[in-house]
Amino acid sequence: MKIKKLVTLIILSLSAALAFTSCSDDDGYSLDKFWLEFGTIEKTSDQDYKIILDKGPILFPSVSNVPVRYLENKMRVYADFTILQDANPGSSVDHYVKVNDLQKLLTKPIVPYTEAISDSLGMDPVELPEYWIANDFITFRFFYAGGGETHMVNLTKHKELIEDGKALLEFRHNAYGDPVKESMNSYVSFPLKEIFSEVTDSIQLHIKYKGFDKEKSIDITYRPRK
Repeated sequence: MKIKKLVTLIILSLSAALAFTSCSDDDGYSLDKFWLEFGTIEKTSDQDYKIILDKGPILFPSVSNVPVRYLENKMRVYADFTILQDANPGSSVDHYVKVNDLQKLLTKPIVPYTEAISDSLGMDPVELPEYWIANDFITFRFFYAGGGETHMVNLTKHKELIEDGKALLEFRHNAYGDPVKESMNSYVSFPLKEIFSEVTDSIQLHIKYKGFDKEKSIDITYRPRK
C-alpha cells in the first residue's frame, strides 16, 4: 500500500497545541471547544461505536458528523470532537461527545521479513521523531524527503531475536526515486496483536531504521491490551 502527501497533516500539526491533556473541567464543557486526538474505533453494533483514545479515555458519540457506515472496527483515526458531558461513575465510557470529524489514519499490517522482499521494501532514509504504542497498535510520525510523488513505508519483522531476547523489526521506506525537494511528514499505524498473538505479558521490540545521517534504532515495550 502506497502513501501520498496528505493535506490533512496540516491539521495534524495542530495537535501539539491542542493536545488532549485532560477531560476534567470543573466549570463544565463548552460547545465551542474541541479536542484533536488519535484513537481506535470500536464498533458495538451496526449503528453505534466508541472511540478508544490512545491516551486512555473512551468516548461515546452522542452526536456525530461522520456516518457510522463509513467506519470499520479497529479503524485508526484522528478524531476532532467536542465533549458534551462526563459519563456516570461505573459507566463503560468516560465522556459523551459530539464527533466533528474523523480522519482515517494510514494503517498497514506488519510484514514478515524475507530476503526476497528486501529490495522492494526500500532502504531510503526516514526519521521517526514520535512513536508510541496504544490499543495494540504502534504508531509512528515519520519525516521523509521527496518531491510529492508516491512513497511506501512498511514495518517488517525478522524471525530471529536479537541477543538480549528482543523482537527484531525494521521500519523501511521506499521513495521510488522521488527527487528530494522538500521535507514531508505523515503518520502510520501497525497492529501488533496479530503478529505477537502468543505474547501474554510483554515483549521488548527493537526497531531499526535508516536515518538521514546514520543507522538508528528504537527500543519499546509492547504489552497486549487486556
